Amino acid sequence: MAEIIPLESLGRSTSRRPSAGVFESVKPDRLDRDRPDSQVVFGSSTPIDPETPTTTAAPSIAGSSAAFIPALPPVDGGRKAWAFLLGATVIEVLVWGLPFSVGILHVYWTNTLFHGQGESTITLAATLQTGLLYMSGMILGPVFEAFPRYTKFIMVGGLVAVSMAFIGSAFVTRPWHLIVTFGCLYPLGGAYLSALALYFPCASILFEWFQVRRGFAAGIMFAGTGAGGTIFPFVMTGLLNRFGYKAAMISLGLGYLIVGGLAVIPIERRIPVPRFSSTDPRPMRRRQIDWTFAKRKTMFFGMATILFTSMGNFIPSLWLPSFADELTMTSPSGVGLIAIMNAASVPGNTLLGWLSDRFPLPWVIALSCIGSALSCLFLWGFGTTSAPLIAFSLVFGLLGTSFSGVWSRMISIVAHDDPVAPALTLSIFSFVRGIGNISSGPISDSLLKVNALRGAAGAYGFNNYGILLIFTGLSILIGSATGLAFFEKHR
Repeated sequence: MAEIIPLESLGRSTSRRPSAGVFESVKPDRLDRDRPDSQVVFGSSTPIDPETPTTTAAPSIAGSSAAFIPALPPVDGGRKAWAFLLGATVIEVLVWGLPFSVGILHVYWTNTLFHGQGESTITLAATLQTGLLYMSGMILGPVFEAFPRYTKFIMVGGLVAVSMAFIGSAFVTRPWHLIVTFGCLYPLGGAYLSALALYFPCASILFEWFQVRRGFAAGIMFAGTGAGGTIFPFVMTGLLNRFGYKAAMISLGLGYLIVGGLAVIPIERRIPVPRFSSTDPRPMRRRQIDWTFAKRKTMFFGMATILFTSMGNFIPSLWLPSFADELTMTSPSGVGLIAIMNAASVPGNTLLGWLSDRFPLPWVIALSCIGSALSCLFLWGFGTTSAPLIAFSLVFGLLGTSFSGVWSRMISIVAHDDPVAPALTLSIFSFVRGIGNISSGPISDSLLKVNALRGAAGAYGFNNYGILLIFTGLSILIGSATGLAFFEKHR
């Protein structure tokens, strides 16, 4: 059994000093790779039986009584790991359900609330919401890693900011007000108190709780996006039709606050955050960050893949409801098509995550990108009736919208065994995806004004959607090409 050493003996000038890194950081991959079911005591390499209660010394101020902390919870399973995953999945539903079904609100804003007013402004608000939500990760990643003890505080602040964005949007009277509320307040909040502040710790702390099952667990969590995208269209449509716009937005804001508050409770770190450094007796206020991982070529391949796929993957969520509305489709309507697409992404995220655990990553990226691009070019491209559009929604949801299911494997390859790198890599990937999402809005709006394929078959000749469909498919295919270079030595 690991020896327990009171901190007072470590703090004095004796020959028995703690080795470097004992209280600085623990690398979960290295600790748990060989013994995923064992627990490890800080400062000891001895594995501990999970059923044996164990304590270990924690840093304390000189002159106080010795402090002890329990051994680490088991990785890849256990009550706390599954509770964390449940809470993270619910937060995923809340944070990403609205952006992935914003096409429903886009139609309502354009055709009902602000009919004939500022269509470009409304489109910008819809794309800003998702784009800035991703891009704010560039700020939040370093903030969470430098000040990890304030994680829960920042998450609660983000929850309040998002609730205020919903309620504030209930009182808009001009299209540009949507840019302030949905476009900026929802993704950015007060500085870094935003929707991503609520979600970001879930995606980064996941790497502490899951090792062997990491891709599968990430797939479950990311499936929350599809679940939210399936639920939100019907909830929003029902509230809008029954209670009107103002009551609907206020209800969503209050519901978000209550459900999100419950989901935050089990979001805890598996590896305790150290208060002291092994070389400095004063409490640590800011953790130093090593950015070496950002120079690896896999980082640049990953950024290119995410940039091009995000430019194409967001377009169907934004414009498919409008396309169905212009076709006057009712069985299913635009709401139904978006719900089908997001529902298909639930098993899609889990499937791609599971595949990324078992097959070379370029293969999985190629499957996702080529399958979703071909569905856009052929099923939507030649689809002006229900059957091909339903088929497109199913295939694109399964392979395209669920592309984030492979992110955990991409991040693992970039980060290697660095315990700090996953959160920072996620923040960079999120920023790049935000650039792709934001740029897809103005680009798609401009392409819909190009009448280059008049008289073409199917959707290619309908209301200028042809050039938009070609752009969408080619963007995703380019992402597939860069993903093929994102190689690794398969385990």
